Amino acid sequence: PGGFGWSARLNYQQGEEEVDDGSTSPLRHAAPWFGNTRISYARNRLKVDLALLFNGTIEYEDLAQEELSKDYLYAADKNGNPYSPGWYTLNLKFLYQLGDFLQLSGGVENLTDQRYRPYSSGIAGPGRNFQLGVRVKVE
Repeated sequence: PGGFGWSARLNYQQGEEEVDDGSTSPLRHAAPWFGNTRISYARNRLKVDLALLFNGTIEYEDLAQEELSKDYLYAADKNGNPYSPGWYTLNLKFLYQLGDFLQLSGGVENLTDQRYRPYSSGIAGPGRNFQLGVRVKVE
């Protein structure tokens, strides 16, 4: 089957936990809203996919109590408080079937070279990067 396709996914979760003093705090492992949307095109031996991945913001007031002291994991807001900023990446990938036994693939991830850090990971995501692959089927 060929032609254009479109899909979108969104995830939202919210939770609270009771802390030692009996009060409640936002759940530490409840990620901010996130999702993706993609447009794809397929024709004959070619497939192309343009995808937008996105992640929402968690403001200082909405961080779990345990996270408030971990400023090394988070960006600082205008008041110097830690928070998790929202981000997006735009990715372009392709796949081309050269024959029954040979496939070429490639793409560019983070086309706009966004600086981002997935929630609570402490590790920045990669900047713009390029991929190229060859797949050979041996029987």
